[in-house]
Amino acid sequence: MSTRHVRALFEANRRLLAEHRDIPVTVALTLLGVAIWEDHVDSAGELMSLEDLAVKIGTSPSSLSQHTRYLGHRYREDKPGLGLVETREHPHSGRKKMFRLTPTGRGLIRQLDLILKKAD
Repeated sequence: MSTRHVRALFEANRRLLAEHRDIPVTVALTLLGVAIWEDHVDSAGELMSLEDLAVKIGTSPSSLSQHTRYLGHRYREDKPGLGLVETREHPHSGRKKMFRLTPTGRGLIRQLDLILKKAD
């Protein structure tokens, strides 16, 4: 990895921190995981669930659920979320949740992508 790639990672992280100064690294990984796998379809033609995403990211489903609330519209009753990710019920199972970026989240990911592409 060249210095310019390290600098690009640094700048991308600075941009992410500008969105929310205290975003934990694990929550940032969840955001990136949602961006990568939001449209992933399994062999049965189903979109990935939060449980499947937890496996991909390497965290527990309960932690991932908390991360998506933090990234969502409402973290707790008295605390708004970042509005970057939305979750919804799985169409075939009310117990499963699905995820995707909001338009704001998609815009942030595009900005991160542009920062990283400058290094190439």
